[in-house]
Amino acid sequence: MRSLCESMLLLLLIAAVGVATAGVTPRSGLTSSYGHQAKIFIDQSSERYFRLYNQIASETYSANNEEDFEALFSKLTTVKRIADELVGISREASGFDLSKVKNKVYKAALEELRSVGDLFVLGEDYFSLVQMNLASLQKMSTDKDIEPYMGGAKMPNEDDSPLAYYPDIQKIVQRSSDVDELKYYWETWRDKNQIWASVNFYTIVQSYQKAANILEIPVHQLWYRYDSQEMIQQMEQAMSELMPAYKELHAFVRHELHKKYGSDVVNPDGPIPDHLFQQVLEQAWEEGSIIESYFPRQRLPQFDDFVQELSAKALVNESENFYTSLGFTPLSPDFHKNQLKEPNEDTPNDDCRPSLFDLTPRVLMMYCEKVSFRKLMQYHGHMARVYYAEQKRHLPSYHFKAYNLEYPVGEAVVLSASTPSHLTGRGLAKTAFTDEALMNRLFRMSIHTILNIPLYYVHTKVMHDLLNGTVDMDTVNKHYWQLLELHAGIEPPTDRAEGAIDFPYKFYVNIEQNYQTKKFISEILGYQFYRAFCQQASHSGPLHNCDFYGNFAVGNSLKAMMSLGSSKPWRQVIGKAIPQYTGLSSLALLEYYQPIVDWLNAHNKETKVKIGWNSTTKTAAARNATMYSTPNSDMARLPHQPDVNFQVEVEVEVEAGIWS
Repeated sequence: MRSLCESMLLLLLIAAVGVATAGVTPRSGLTSSYGHQAKIFIDQSSERYFRLYNQIASETYSANNEEDFEALFSKLTTVKRIADELVGISREASGFDLSKVKNKVYKAALEELRSVGDLFVLGEDYFSLVQMNLASLQKMSTDKDIEPYMGGAKMPNEDDSPLAYYPDIQKIVQRSSDVDELKYYWETWRDKNQIWASVNFYTIVQSYQKAANILEIPVHQLWYRYDSQEMIQQMEQAMSELMPAYKELHAFVRHELHKKYGSDVVNPDGPIPDHLFQQVLEQAWEEGSIIESYFPRQRLPQFDDFVQELSAKALVNESENFYTSLGFTPLSPDFHKNQLKEPNEDTPNDDCRPSLFDLTPRVLMMYCEKVSFRKLMQYHGHMARVYYAEQKRHLPSYHFKAYNLEYPVGEAVVLSASTPSHLTGRGLAKTAFTDEALMNRLFRMSIHTILNIPLYYVHTKVMHDLLNGTVDMDTVNKHYWQLLELHAGIEPPTDRAEGAIDFPYKFYVNIEQNYQTKKFISEILGYQFYRAFCQQASHSGPLHNCDFYGNFAVGNSLKAMMSLGSSKPWRQVIGKAIPQYTGLSSLALLEYYQPIVDWLNAHNKETKVKIGWNSTTKTAAARNATMYSTPNSDMARLPHQPDVNFQVEVEVEVEAGIWS
């Protein structure tokens, strides 16, 4: 994990990602000198944006744990200066009288440039308050402040040292079958962080409301940075398509948990207690999971064995090789020498996640010293962003954003690179997978993927409703559990107090980047890209074992889409890779997991389990709870306005089954 100082610098980078003049193309033939002034300003703003973000990226990538406070303070001062310049762009754009700009393209550009300052418009409050709140939310999961269960009696050597949720408690959940232990950690972490969670989190909500008010734009425009109403509708459509399969998997999971723990813990017809739902997710790829009696983990290969003879740098090179096989140009020697940061071999970190800055054509990437199959898949996902930036490097900043399509593209590549056919074809797997192993792998992937998607949706809805004042902090926890029951069939382990804040630690990860929404879209659209690429590659056979490695037709489609950035409406851009694209749909994902859905349908009929769930009896999610209330804070009473098109750049980790 990064140090707090490094994390602060990363947050500074993310905070101003609001620069966007989506759909803006400078054209000649301006009809007035005022319009000419607008053209000059827009062109200069693009150059300034790239220059400023290259500086922030360089500052962040040069950070290290050994730097003294003076050096870090100097970098913080530099970022503050850059923030002032970004706010200056917003103010200059606001100074233009749009009624005097006759060219509609430039008028739209100026409207978009007004929001470049993003949260930086809060001034010193951003650095003294918002930034610290974001850091505090991130640290809630990594602070070692949770006393171990039974005083450490179940820990190795009965160690009673305090634990952090990540990675300590997460690792316990991955192996524990003790329902009381799981319940203890679920409750204790939330009770320990209740005050900090509510104060820090709501400060972030208020900050977005306040910044939107200063920028004179709808708060959802600032948060989503695209047409949120349209995207919410598409997310609902994808959820509707997914729900029949989700309910079949939910019924199977609940039945297995009921067999394991009994009716006192799991109601065979009700929602699944959240601590056990999380156990199922964490244990999906472990021995002893709920599918162990059907598909034993030992009958899968040890995936880390595939890469044990490779170095960390070789993993990066292998991921680059996938893209060059599609016809992309190899990355330059300058990239490998000056833009790819070497790991710190003196202080190896097993929990390190690779990171990448791609807000400008000069991409910087940092990889980890640990060698694992998961890291290999992460690099395949990250490399989509590197090559996306290469293909759109000719575009100005206001077209450089690409509707976050880098992430579902990376998801599709990971799906291909993790297939048994690819692993054997590349010589990483020495023997072919049996049919049983294929189903074993697919079942574990389905648990990780299908069970997570409704959670991303619920988390999106919670933020959406908080931002527009539909709920406030006094009622949000009830609202949260109602949404989880309705869309995911999940309930709390016990009755929850009125003032509890029960969001999981993952809810707060990269919260300022709207991670949960981007994760939902990336998962759904990633499978749509994957199926389209497999069709272009003339794949025959089951979709879940399609490998489009080495196919130039797929590469050409990707290049055509990538080179557009956001210079065309997003449907037209995606249409370069998915012909006749009409919107988010779960149908490709369902085709991928069809063998598992078929197995579940037959198994559930045989066991005669209930499909769906009755209402919970836990009070936090009771249906007579107040779902909507009048916000009682001035910030929550900010007027809600219609959403408009906008876009964002986020740091989204690619996940495909195990490979997160």
